[in-house]
Amino acid sequence: MREAQMPQRTKRCTVSPARIILRPILTCAMVGALSVSSSARHANQELGSDEGQTATAASSAPVEIDGRSIFLVHSSIGGLSAEERAENIEQRIVNIARKNEIRVEEIHAEDRGAWTEILAGNGVVLGVTENDARAAGRSRAQLGAEYAEIIRRTVATFRQEHTWRALLRGVIAGVIATAGLLLSVLLLLRVRRMVRSRLEMWIRRTADANSPNSVRPRIARYLLLPLLGTGAILIMFAVVALLEVYAAFILHSFPSTRYTSIRMNRWAISELAGLGNAIWSYIPNLVIVIVILMAACYLVRLDNFIFAEIQEGRLTLHGFYPDWGAPTGKLVRLLILSATAVVIFPYLPGSNSPAFRGISVFLGVLLSLGSTSAVSHGVAGTILTYMRSFNVGDFVRIGDTVGEVVERNLLVTRMCTQKNEIVTIPNGSVLGGVVLNYSAEARKNGVIFHTTVSIGYNSPWRKVHELLINAALSTQDVLKSPRPFVLQSNLQDFYVSYELNAFTGQPQNMQTIYSVLHQNIQDQFNEAGIEINSPHYTSLRDGNRMAIPDEYIAKGYKEPGSGLREVSEPETFLGEPRERVHSNVPPSRS
Repeated sequence: MREAQMPQRTKRCTVSPARIILRPILTCAMVGALSVSSSARHANQELGSDEGQTATAASSAPVEIDGRSIFLVHSSIGGLSAEERAENIEQRIVNIARKNEIRVEEIHAEDRGAWTEILAGNGVVLGVTENDARAAGRSRAQLGAEYAEIIRRTVATFRQEHTWRALLRGVIAGVIATAGLLLSVLLLLRVRRMVRSRLEMWIRRTADANSPNSVRPRIARYLLLPLLGTGAILIMFAVVALLEVYAAFILHSFPSTRYTSIRMNRWAISELAGLGNAIWSYIPNLVIVIVILMAACYLVRLDNFIFAEIQEGRLTLHGFYPDWGAPTGKLVRLLILSATAVVIFPYLPGSNSPAFRGISVFLGVLLSLGSTSAVSHGVAGTILTYMRSFNVGDFVRIGDTVGEVVERNLLVTRMCTQKNEIVTIPNGSVLGGVVLNYSAEARKNGVIFHTTVSIGYNSPWRKVHELLINAALSTQDVLKSPRPFVLQSNLQDFYVSYELNAFTGQPQNMQTIYSVLHQNIQDQFNEAGIEINSPHYTSLRDGNRMAIPDEYIAKGYKEPGSGLREVSEPETFLGEPRERVHSNVPPSRS
């Protein structure tokens, strides 16, 4: 061998210098490549093992006896999934537990080479494979012995609990629990009725013993009465809690449902603990909400105080009318409340949940689509406020409606007509129409109302003016100053139109004023013996008496004669003879 190596060494000595330099470089490269491939292989093996464990854990199925999980089945065998294996094992264990001839000591594990069997007498309970042991992180022998011990304990416990005595104890406990539940519910209802009657009696005594403006009746009315209303809700929660305790007790009284009761109690306790933790975690946000609400309440009170002072005239601002105080205060209050809602919204519980956001979007779309006309009327109501077209109590005409304004809010204006009819007009219609305000000038010099009378040309106009003015001055609610005046508005074919104008400070009584004025005009003209030719009075006088009442006719008055006359001599018309006729010649009359 040494000889064989000598020529090789000689040959190596004859290698060129370039190969001597490149050899270490190539060797390092090959070592690095081998180390990288080895690391990758180990990483893939570890990753594969983790994925295998995760998949095995995900495919595990619990074996449950009476609702309690005793161990897990990790793998499938012979086409049976882990869930199917677990169901079969459960049935075998229950059958073994019900057969008292099979002793607990006969349950043992035996190694079969490729797997481990757990036997109960001669019957197989389950088989433990290498995959089960690998997934459990133990050896197959250890896992088989552990499963055998668990099954022995489970069978022993099952036999102890599933007896006639245990069943009888469960039935007796259920009867006692049912009676206790009924008694508890009846006691709650009786206590609620008793507390309600006592509180109602105390509220009545407090209201009778104190004045309505004192503090104690208000506390009783606004604090205790709502508590009476929430008493039913508290009783409902108490009954639900009793039902939960009753159901848990009944389930715990029977072995087959005992662990269901335990799980239900654990769920209830965990939910209550979660609720408590949520409440505890929400306390900082609750403090912030309380601080914001307190600040908003103070701002609202400040707003009410300032604009009340402006409305009552104790605080004056240049260019700001006192009647703007109340509506402007309402607008500012609305802005304060809107800003408060926007600021508080992120601190409300569940504000970031998808359900809360969905409800918010739904309400926003609903308001935007369904409140278009309401918004337009609201804007019109705001504009009308600052236009100062009318105020509540003014006597106005809006369109064809005449009456007193009894209410004006953001959306509508309500008027009471002279027939005591309440008319509701949307503010959009009011803004788009014409408003005649009779009360605006009536507060200063009085508002003018007028009526037209037609008198014949044969009556002196100065006398007519005098009679009309006297009729106006004798009418109630007509102002003496400024003095009424008459305008001759038109010269018709048969009469003259006289327009009487008078002032009044009570435009709401316009209907009565017109009626009394017309009566006075008739009296004045009848007493003066002047006929009123309104609206159109034309006739052919043929012996007719004067068209005024009898008590106003002078004693020496004679009715005019008939206008019929007989023509004695023939007349000619255009050179032709004309026969004798009887003609009715009306008197000349203006």
